[in-house]
Order: sequence, then C-alpha cells, then structure tokens
Amino acid sequence: MQPYSVEDLYPDPIAPGDAWAAFLAARFSHRRELYQSFSNHEKETIRKELRRIRYLRIYFASHRLSSSDTFPVQACIEQSHNRWRERASQRCKDELHRCENAIEKASGYRWTELNRQRSILKQVEQWPTQEYDYAYHQQLVAPESLITGLYAAEDSVDDNPAESNYGYSGWVIVFSKDKGGINLNHPLCHGKFPHQKISVQRLLYDKANTPLKRSADRTHLRYFHLQANNMKWVEDAIARYYEEDNSQIASHVGLHHPSASKPQTNTERLLKRELWHGQDRGDGKPHMPPCSRQIRPRCALVPSAAWKRDASEEGLSTQGTDISSPPSKSTYIRSSDIVLFMPYLHWEIEKRLVRMTNVIRKTKQMNDQEFAFERLSKRKGTWGSVVERAKSLAKRIDSTVSDLGTWDNNIPSWKPQSPLGSYLWYAAKVFQLIDEAADWRLIDDHLCTQSPLHPRRTLEQYYYWTAEDTTHRDRQQVVYRATRMRNDPDAIPRVIMVDQLWMWILDENTILTAFPRRWARNKPDPSAVHRAIRDHLGSVDNSQIRSIYDLALIIVDECSKVFFDRTKPDLRPEVVDMFGSAISNVSEKKSEAYERFGRDVKRMNTHDPLQTAEELLRKSLNIKFEWSVLMEAQSIIDQLQIMQEIFTQQITVMSDFEKALRDLNSEGRGGLEATLDRAGALILEMKLRREELANLEKRQANTRTQLRELLDMKQQQAGIIEAKAAIRRADETVIQGRSIVVFTVVTIFFLPLSFFATLFGMNAQELNGGTMTLGAQLMWMFVISSVVICLSLAIAFSASARTAIFGAVRGALGYLERPVRTNTTAKGHLTSASPRALRDFMIAKQKEWERKDCVNDTASGALPLHQGQEGKLGRAGMIARLWKRKPA
Repeated sequence: MQPYSVEDLYPDPIAPGDAWAAFLAARFSHRRELYQSFSNHEKETIRKELRRIRYLRIYFASHRLSSSDTFPVQACIEQSHNRWRERASQRCKDELHRCENAIEKASGYRWTELNRQRSILKQVEQWPTQEYDYAYHQQLVAPESLITGLYAAEDSVDDNPAESNYGYSGWVIVFSKDKGGINLNHPLCHGKFPHQKISVQRLLYDKANTPLKRSADRTHLRYFHLQANNMKWVEDAIARYYEEDNSQIASHVGLHHPSASKPQTNTERLLKRELWHGQDRGDGKPHMPPCSRQIRPRCALVPSAAWKRDASEEGLSTQGTDISSPPSKSTYIRSSDIVLFMPYLHWEIEKRLVRMTNVIRKTKQMNDQEFAFERLSKRKGTWGSVVERAKSLAKRIDSTVSDLGTWDNNIPSWKPQSPLGSYLWYAAKVFQLIDEAADWRLIDDHLCTQSPLHPRRTLEQYYYWTAEDTTHRDRQQVVYRATRMRNDPDAIPRVIMVDQLWMWILDENTILTAFPRRWARNKPDPSAVHRAIRDHLGSVDNSQIRSIYDLALIIVDECSKVFFDRTKPDLRPEVVDMFGSAISNVSEKKSEAYERFGRDVKRMNTHDPLQTAEELLRKSLNIKFEWSVLMEAQSIIDQLQIMQEIFTQQITVMSDFEKALRDLNSEGRGGLEATLDRAGALILEMKLRREELANLEKRQANTRTQLRELLDMKQQQAGIIEAKAAIRRADETVIQGRSIVVFTVVTIFFLPLSFFATLFGMNAQELNGGTMTLGAQLMWMFVISSVVICLSLAIAFSASARTAIFGAVRGALGYLERPVRTNTTAKGHLTSASPRALRDFMIAKQKEWERKDCVNDTASGALPLHQGQEGKLGRAGMIARLWKRKPA
C-alpha cells in the first residue's frame, strides 16, 4: 500500500525558493519523482542536508529538554506519536460515519473536500488491523529508500561530524571583469553564482584542495565570506591564503608576542598586534563578559607580502622564501592590502537572543569552573586528576548535548496536553535543536580560546560593554516595545543588535570578510546581510564592478543600510518609523502632563480654601507620571545617540578607506577615479542616515526639555502653594497668640487669689489650731517641690543627668533582684566562678597532673575526678573538690 494518495487541499501560493525547501514541502509519494527532476548540484544539496539531519537526530537521541523530563526528547516524540495514533484509531469509526452522512447531503466543492477526508479516514481505519504493516510504511517513506546510495561514504564530501566547526559553511563569489559573475568550478563548492557554498572544514583545513589560495590572476575577483566573527577562523584563513602551516602560528608567537629569533610569516605580518589582537577592546581579558569583545573601528593600508610571478606571470610562490629580507625588484612584486573593521546595526528575534545568551552564559560558567579547578589542582600538585577530569568532561560534551541544551532547568511555561499537539510540539523542539546545533558547537569550541569568538551583542551591550547582564535595558529598547504587542499573539519581539564587519582586501583580487549571521539561521534568511550582498551582486552589470574595491564598497554599503533599505519584505524592523512613533507617543504624554498641570492651576485660582491648597501641594509633589515620561524620553535619546555613534564610526572608517584609495591611485595604479566617486557618495549616504537619526534626537530633546521645564514649574508652583499655606498658618498663629494673651491676663488675676485661698485653707496652728505650724508646712512644700522640679528639668534637658539617673535605677533594681549566696561551702565558690575561669583552672590542673604522671611513670593523663571517685562524690562534688585544691 502506498502512502496517502490524496493531494494538498490548500497548495502553497508561493513556490519554495530552493530545491531543499521544495523537497520538504512535497508529499512522500511525490518526492522520488521530484528528486529525479533536480540538477546534480541540487541533488547533492538534498543528500547533504539529509545526512546532516540523520547525524543530528542521533546526536540528540539522549537529549532532555529540561530537568523535569523523564525521557529524552526522541522517546517523547515516539510516545506522543503512538498516543496520537491510538486516539486517531479510536475516533476513526465515528468520524468516518459522520463524514459519509455529510457526503450524502453535500455537493460541489464541499463534496470534494469530504471525499478527500473519507479517503484519509479509510486509511487510518486500517492502522489497528494486522494487514497494516507500520514498519513497512516507515521504510517506504524513509529517505534512503527514495535516494539510492544516500549514506554511501564515497558519495559524500560533507564535513566530519567528529571534528570542530561542523555544520558551518562559507560563501564563495567570483567575478570576471569581462563576463561578470561566474561559477567557481571547484569540487568542494556547490551551488551557482552568487550562492556558492563551501564547508568551513574544507575551506580552512583542506590544505591541498581549498580554493582559498593566493592567485596572481587579476582578471578574476574572488570573495570569500566566513559567517562568524571568529578570530581563529580568520587566522587559519589567512594562513591558507599564504599556504603557510598552521603550526607556525599555533602558539601565536607572531600574533601576540613578536620575536626576532625567527623570520616573520606572511600571516603574522598581516595580523600584527596593532591590527589584530591589539585592537580587541578589553584586551581579551578573561574576566570580561564575552559581549565586551569587539575589534575597534579602523581602516589601514598595509604593505602586502612579497609575491613572485613565474615565467607566465600566472602563478605565485611564497613557500620557502625568507620574506624578512628585502626581495629583488626584478623578481618580487609588492602591493598594498587594506584591513577594515567596522560596526553596523542589525537585529534579532528576542526569543533567539535569550537562547543565545543562555548558551554563552553556560559555556562561560563551565570554562570558569574548569579554569579555577585547574589552577587549584596545579597549586596542590594534582595535575593528573585535572587531565582526567578534563577528558571526562570533553567526552560527556561530545557524546550528548544535554549539558548544553538544558540551560533552563525550569519546567516549560506551556506544553500541549492533546496527543497531536504534544507530538507537534516535540517535533518543533527537535527542529529547533537541529537548527541551533551548529551555533552551539561554535560557541562551545571557540568562545574561551586564545583567539576567541566574538559573539553578537545588543545595542546596550555595545555601549555598556562592561555590564554582565543588560536584559532589563534590552527590554527597554524602542524596537522591542514596538514589536511586543500583548494583545497580538502573532507578534514577534525583536531587538537591535550591533555586529562587526571584518574585511581584508588582499593582492587587489581577493576579499575575505567575516561577520555573523542571526542565531540558528541555517535555512535561507532573507534579512541576512550576506543574502543582500549576494542579491545585489547577482543583479549588477559588468560596468559597476571594475576592481576589487568596487566590490568592497558594495559590501560596506549593504552592512551600513540594514535599517534604511525599505525594499526588503522581511521581518526586519522599521527602526526609523518605530522611533518616530515612540517620539510621537512621548510628545502626546507630555501634552497630557501639561494639561493636568493647567487644570490644577486653574482649580487653585478658582477655589482657594486651605484644604484645596494642601491637596494641590500633595498632588504637585507627586511627579510619578512626569518622571516616567522623562525617563522614556531619555531612553529614546540614549538609543539614538548610540546609533549615531555607530554611524560616526562608519563614516570615520570610510574616510580612511577613501584616503587609502587615493594613496593607491597616486602610486600609479590608476583607474580608481570612479571608485573614489562611489566612496564619496557612500560617505554622503552614511552622513544622511546619521542626520536622519540626529533629527529624531532633536525632536525628542525638545520634548525632554519641555518635560524638565514642566517639572520646574511644578516645583515652583508647589513653592507658591506652600508659601500661601505658610501665610495662612502665620495668620492663624497670630489669632491663637491673642487668645493666649487673654488666658495669661486671666491667670494673672486668679493666681494670687488661688494662692491666698489655698494658704488660708491650710490647717496651721497659727490659723485654726492645726497640728503643724505654718512654717513647717511651707518648708516641706518648697523642699519637696524643689527636688521634683529639679529632677524633672534634669531629665528633660540634660543627657548626662538622664544617663546617671537611669543607671542608678537599673543598678538598684539589679541589686534587689540578686539572690542571697552563702560563702561557707565550696560549691558557692564554684558557682561564683566564670566559665573562662573554670576553663583556665581545668587546663592548669590537666597540665599539673600530666607532669605528676610523668614523674610517677604513668601516662594516663587523667584528672582525679576520672580516677574512680565520680560515683562517690558525683561530678559536681568532684569539680568542687578539685576547685579547692591548691597548686603544688
């Protein structure tokens, strides 16, 4: 039985752009025929992708998505697939009966659709039967059954999965000055101009067959591209170009610490410290975060290595020549190379950025732990254990990527529960793992080496390059907030990234560039910078590229105008429009803040009671809304200034490039006038792009100034309201003072009357025959009153008096609470001793009895309380007895 013979109900309106996409989109029943219709290089592309997928499926067989998963992802897929098949088989009869009933009543297009569903249900109905051989059908649709010799060793020119750099490809573009773009006829390259690829392993490490070799042919312009800012790749690529051995620069003697003991190689001459490792920001310090790595912007003209033409002036030779000595002018020819480093703006999807950041953080953490362990073990002299641990760790990483994949140990935030949803969800996760595998291995192999990988960085990481974590700032980006719509489930949050263009123009006929691609973009990416370069080169005519420098200008222009090229219908954010919208939103909030302030002022002038003034004062002091708007405006200005700084650096680099072209043109090469005009036009375009961002900043700066003026006016208004309230309270204080004067006058009248009434009401002998004399009563009254008044004043106004009085009171209370102790027994002396005195006493007695034991030839070292007396006196009694002993 053949696989489902039905056709697609809704065919794709847009045909797939390449052979691999068309092969995946086709049904299993059509794939054999479709594969036979492809050309040879398209067939090789499909075979290579199928082999890569097969290897990665085996590679991820034991991978778990999170620590909460009981089974590996491959087993989870099989389990969910079996559950879905069981569910479909159980519901098949009811669905088939319902479908047949609907067919009897349907007509036209609906009848055709229902018949298609019935055909599918009839085949599903056969799944539980014994006649249906599921293993046979799986074998029937397997890739090896469609393509003969798919996994044959002699048919493969693929990368070696056991070696590093697996899964990454380089790009090769060749231009002929007479014919334009041409295909490079090379056995390691596949594809057609301008989309020819070659694996990084073959390009950099196949010394005999790599096309990256020095050539004296000036009629062909060659362009090689590496898809990562990997310093190790660049060093190996330059070494392959000059046909030098890797071992000559493996220790980086010439790249890091020049030595005069041996001649300098061509690679060391081109990648000297001031143009390579010396330009690295942070100087490659291991404690700095990986996002801080960046080659400082620069463009320099470097004398190229001497090269010799043979008799036909078509070949060159650099091996076996001491290039440190001046060559003969009749044999050797020198030219000039150009080295260029330039930052440019790009973008990334926020979810992919999070996964890339997690991979980098985990790899850095593992490397730091290994480094700390090695340093500690070297100090302890256990270097052998370090080697064994490093080997076991490397073996575990090579055997499974569970350590690399399970970055987040938390349970996934959402997971479908239905069998079909679970099956599709796990399949999507496997696709994600396969898509990111090459980037994982690249980071793991090259992030923490002597010539490290420079990962991509966000706009904030570029500016705050010493910060360990800029996640909060990244999510404050204008582009992120504009693309993250909470009410839109299809919204894709994106962030602005800062990438680097590394370019070397060699011997006036070869360009080598290195800049990164987006995370996990193995399939064609329409927003990729190199894709824009290839599309541009595929559409130009022969007159636009007359020299290698024209090709370099196209590369620089495509990198610079990522956010200003509005002809690309892809997911790249419209940065200028988003910033304009954000500025308009801030201006609207500013107007709302002004309206609120105006309403408050009008209300204060209309109603002027004291309560309203206090409410307005509290409201004026609350600047939460205005402050949030001001912070948003400042954030927009900061981002615009960072982007302007990047364009300023691009303009500086291009000005140096234009100067280098003028120097080359003045040296007698000639023919660069048109290139100089294009370079000047490109610099003008860069200035216009920077000016567009500067205009946005000016608009936002005006809004920020108005917000600050509003905050100043609110502060001034609050001061006015407070002054008014103070005047009102002063008037009330005057009125209260007058009332106090009235009470004082009344007191003056009644105080003597009260005194004499009290005096004559006393029981004194002189007045009414009382028991005490009047003098004695007055004496006791004034003495006791004076003591109470003095103590009260001292406690109220003297800190020292308060301390003395309270100390005396506490001492008296402590003395009263202390129990009565007898001094007649030894136990009383023992309980009065402090713990420290007891400890010192016991140590002294221990030493005393040890000395006595030594004299008596005993070595017990025991105190008397341990020599059988504990049962008679008890522990407390023996300690008391020991306490009473006097030292000898």
